[in-house]
Amino acid sequence: MANVESVINWFQQRKGKVTYSMTNRLGPNSYDCSSAVYFALIEGGFLPTGTAIGNTESLYRLEGSLLTPIARSDAQRGDIFVSGAKGGSGGANGHTGVFVSNSNIIHCTAGSVNGIAETAASSGWLGGPPTYYYRLKNAENNNNENKGRETTMQCIYWRPTANGRNGYYFDGTNAKYLAHGDEIVILKRIYKDNNGKDMPEYFFDGNLPWYTRLEQISGQKPVAGILG
Repeated sequence: MANVESVINWFQQRKGKVTYSMTNRLGPNSYDCSSAVYFALIEGGFLPTGTAIGNTESLYRLEGSLLTPIARSDAQRGDIFVSGAKGGSGGANGHTGVFVSNSNIIHCTAGSVNGIAETAASSGWLGGPPTYYYRLKNAENNNNENKGRETTMQCIYWRPTANGRNGYYFDGTNAKYLAHGDEIVILKRIYKDNNGKDMPEYFFDGNLPWYTRLEQISGQKPVAGILG
């Protein structure tokens, strides 16, 4: 079955080792954005060996057969973006690449990093507007967001107090008191960027005091405080 990790690995193996060229786009020393995506899709098993190396316009024509439209907020590891007006994205008018997380992409670019690079998806790296986002059909790990990632026991949990509740971060070994709401926000954001889904969050109370078991695992009672 086709595998998005193989697509990403094709890019990773050439990161910093090839240059960008629209005239010499068929490798092995240079590619452009769309030829790189095509070679990676062939490597990943999404397109047959021998498939003609297309461009952003031919990628758009795969919508419905290979590419399923998704929202930008839903983009996760292995998803594809294509930018430029449909019917007019050829040449320098379009761009394409692959998400390695919701916030990072890997792509072949002629920008300040010439060649294949991993960059933040923000600050114009996606190209466009417009930009379209797609999930590859029949991908082996589309239904397993953590495939190829480390599985951990991380979570946010809430512990009741006399005045409300306190928030804690359990990293699989230690429980740590979170003194400020922004700490929870950034932990959740980092976890989602790395794992493609929300960190588990538990609201324990006196009727379901499972926080005591987490604190036993950590070997010490977390520092007290009031957050919520």
